[in-house]
Amino acid sequence: MRRSSVLAAAVAAMVWATAARAQDQEVSVGGTRYVSMQGYGFQQSYPLPSDTPPMNLPPASREERKDTESWSHGASILVGGGVEGYTGSLAPRVNVGPAWNVIFGVHPSSVFGIEFTYSGAINSIKYTNFGLPGGNGVDIFRNGGQANVTFGLGPWALQPFVLAGAGANYYSVSDAARSAGFSSGWAGYIPVGGGIRGRIHGVTVDIRGSWDLPFSDHLYPGGTGQDTLGLSTGNYGRWNATLNVGGTF
Repeated sequence: MRRSSVLAAAVAAMVWATAARAQDQEVSVGGTRYVSMQGYGFQQSYPLPSDTPPMNLPPASREERKDTESWSHGASILVGGGVEGYTGSLAPRVNVGPAWNVIFGVHPSSVFGIEFTYSGAINSIKYTNFGLPGGNGVDIFRNGGQANVTFGLGPWALQPFVLAGAGANYYSVSDAARSAGFSSGWAGYIPVGGGIRGRIHGVTVDIRGSWDLPFSDHLYPGGTGQDTLGLSTGNYGRWNATLNVGGTF
């Protein structure tokens, strides 16, 4: 009885060792693919169906995994363009015009980021609404800068995000715009918005929109006189939508 038990234990150990050392490897002979099973003292090959995926694929490199899992980490530079317009009392007085962005971002994680943005836009005035003659030239030239914090709604390959921040801009208006009551000068604003971003063939693509709440803004009468969150705001705002492309490093 004891000898049978010892023999059974030895056989079990050999079977376990053989299974542990056995390996499956794909080989190709004469255009036919085989899986070769080998271990201690045996080797057997079996043909594979033609639609079986390859078995001998190398593991993804560290850089490939990093690119897939954390493409939104690090620093990013984006350049883009779009459109900008006004709301409230200026909506019927100012045409929608072209806008542009240069965005430098720092993303310590896949969901949190800090951005520093230069933005600009040009708009023309609807002089017929003032009873004045005028063309569709550049009447309002805006240049500004802002700092935002962004929050991604999940560490996904195609990531929605929201943003909020603070900024300042300078309006430069034409002589014709001054005759309609517009003024050049500095103003502050609070941007809030969001968008969606991702990476396509190594290029970061960002589509975003925001609404800006101006304060201490004297572009047009009515831009101050209201108290919003302790800021001197008025009866108009500004919106923009842009498509931005660049890289993350």
